Amino acid sequence: MQGQLLIEIVMRNRLTALVVDGNTTCWVLEQELLHSYGVQTLGVDNSKDAVDLIASDAKFNLIIIEKILPVLNGLEVTRQIREIGVRCKMLEVTACSGESERQAFLATGVGAFIEKPLDPEHLVHILRELDG
Repeated sequence: MQGQLLIEIVMRNRLTALVVDGNTTCWVLEQELLHSYGVQTLGVDNSKDAVDLIASDAKFNLIIIEKILPVLNGLEVTRQIREIGVRCKMLEVTACSGESERQAFLATGVGAFIEKPLDPEHLVHILRELDG
């Protein structure tokens, strides 16, 4: 019942997500998890491609970013995306943990900081926040 409600939320809002992670295995797994709830996804493996995509007016309801990325780190790419004017929900999913890491990302404008792996419980909570 709960899974069906979540799928209805996703389909009603036609949710889309960008996954930015330098580890291809991680972004494929995160995309598969998102797909299992009906979210349309796009994955990139470096910060330059993410910023270029956002700058080209691509629109997403959710952006998931890893801290460790080729070219720019996740903190810097998050700042650049916010400077472009993007106000969608952003989620930091990283292997880097600790209070100082969390505070640094929250200061850039991410809505949540989660240690890897991204699990269904956290994702369900985030997707429900996007309803409406």
